[in-house]
Amino acid sequence: MDKTARIARLVLPGHTNRHGSLFGGIALSLMDEAAGIVSTRVARGPVVTAHIESVDFKAPIWQGEAVLVTAELIEVGTSSMRIRVETQGECLEQGTRRHCTTAEFVMVAIDQHGRPRPIPKEARDDLAQDSGD
Repeated sequence: MDKTARIARLVLPGHTNRHGSLFGGIALSLMDEAAGIVSTRVARGPVVTAHIESVDFKAPIWQGEAVLVTAELIEVGTSSMRIRVETQGECLEQGTRRHCTTAEFVMVAIDQHGRPRPIPKEARDDLAQDSGD
């Protein structure tokens, strides 16, 4: 099972604030999307975002650069998952990248009524096997 997701987007004028850098809300949306992809794969069904650990914007991502988002599963519980998500800004002309943001998302698997449901045991076992438990 793939426990990672990557998203790349070009930062266009409609994505920026008056300073010419990516809106924080757009960055968070992309981060949530990547966490959702990973957690849906693991849960094999619908998930919701339950919590986002502190988010610190360390560096701006400028218009014309690429925003790169990487999400990775780090923990699976009975119905919840913890996903580490990082963003980088890439200056495409120079080929340089810099770390911009890191956060941990807690995603919860839900049933058709929107209530928490168990994550399939094989997904929990798969992660435990990968970590050497």
